[in-house]
Amino acid sequence: MGRGWSLARRGALCLLVAGAAPASAVDPEALEPRRLELEARPAAPAWVEGGTDYRIGRQDLLEIKVFDVAELNQTVRVADDGSIAMPLLGRLAAAGRTRAELEQTIAGLLQERFVRDPQVTVFVREHESRRIAVTGAVRNPGAYEMLGRKTVLELLSMAGGLDQDFGRQIVVFRRDGDGTARRLTIDVERLVYAADPALNLDVEPGDIIYVPAVERVRIFVSGAVRNPDLYEVPRDEPVTVLKAITLAGGTTDRAAEKRVQVIRSDAQGRRQAFEVDLRRVKRGKAEDPILERDDVVLVPESFF
Repeated sequence: MGRGWSLARRGALCLLVAGAAPASAVDPEALEPRRLELEARPAAPAWVEGGTDYRIGRQDLLEIKVFDVAELNQTVRVADDGSIAMPLLGRLAAAGRTRAELEQTIAGLLQERFVRDPQVTVFVREHESRRIAVTGAVRNPGAYEMLGRKTVLELLSMAGGLDQDFGRQIVVFRRDGDGTARRLTIDVERLVYAADPALNLDVEPGDIIYVPAVERVRIFVSGAVRNPDLYEVPRDEPVTVLKAITLAGGTTDRAAEKRVQVIRSDAQGRRQAFEVDLRRVKRGKAEDPILERDDVVLVPESFF
């Protein structure tokens, strides 16, 4: 694809992801029957946003209160082994239980030993076990709580949208229940412009969404051009001698187009130069060499 994708479409995509995506790109019903190269999550979630079906996870922060027994009130974080420590009761398993189940367990143990008809409430203050990391070429990289079902586009929107240097792919790193790590690759063009809903994956707790930035290559254009300067171009969009000179505004009237030089340094720092006949390149009669990182394009002036 040409630079049109890089400029016009990238700008449009930043606006799209930062704002509302088209309905066809996030239609949850369209996710179920279609599978391409990536696996979508089961349609039936294990918990409901804002409801009582949320299952407590490791590192969640819980606020536990026992009515009329202030000494037993506490704020505690679920340990990596899934347990919490309670006064009088010791360590209790918490991970995998709903709030109601944990409330019943605590109340039952207290009633057996210490308190008549205890009224226990459990509130999840921080859903650490349901955090998603969004990193790379986004405006606000960080960790975000996944309250309810969320898709890749929704998480990117929460992160402020894509930065201007985003590449053509989005990578989701995911760890399965057995500890196996997977790498899911999403094509940005197909996700947004082809409106392929199968690529707008449901994210899962612990996912890392990584948007690789485009690696940029520096090209120096000097001599008889209208705008001599240092130019940075995406590595995945090869720049030739003619393109570099065009970026610099083209040659001046005094340019010796037959004797354009490309100066290049090797890994040991040794400099070498070769000539390019720009006139023959323009006529399609000579090869237009592809430039490499830190190449210098020098357009000499004609003496006549």
